[in-house]
Amino acid sequence: MSTLPKCCVLLAVLALAGCAHQIVITPELRSLQLSGSPIDKKVGYYISAADMETEVTTAGGGGDKVAYHPYKELEPALQKVLFNLFRDVQRVNSFNDASLLKQQGIAYVFVPTIRTESSSSGVFTWMPTHFVVLLSCTAYDDNAQRIWSGNFSGTGEAEFSELKADFSAAAHKASLAAFRQLEDALSQAPEFRKP
Repeated sequence: MSTLPKCCVLLAVLALAGCAHQIVITPELRSLQLSGSPIDKKVGYYISAADMETEVTTAGGGGDKVAYHPYKELEPALQKVLFNLFRDVQRVNSFNDASLLKQQGIAYVFVPTIRTESSSSGVFTWMPTHFVVLLSCTAYDDNAQRIWSGNFSGTGEAEFSELKADFSAAAHKASLAAFRQLEDALSQAPEFRKP
């Protein structure tokens, strides 16, 4: 066999091993639910345009990788948590423009920072069996002053039997765990219940 076919075979194997499979990491939003009346305040959240478009690639199984858009795909979870806790929620274009916040009647602005990690114990399948969502969230008042912050870590594990039906099962579990922690922390924070 000539060296050319061997090189082609090697390149094909490397290309297959290095491909990134698209997954979606949005958790099941119905699982984010709090009882009780929401706080009678209008709040906003800020995610930059650059963050919304950011695609992240992390490890999958069998030498493959997975790709997703963490801010875009987790925005619905942030919205859900805030709607569970406050009367009105809107996306804002700034978190440090006090005059704009007052003009829009925004009491608080929440700014998330999201990092993710993944890996897999599987050798023959590409889906991640282990996923981590590291969520930080900072809140600013209508004077653009930082009043609250928290760090949360959600971990998700999935067996092959789950991954056959849901390629993103580990990611869904990790995202849900992180946003449940955020929801619990915000619901207990006295900063947001001041008159």
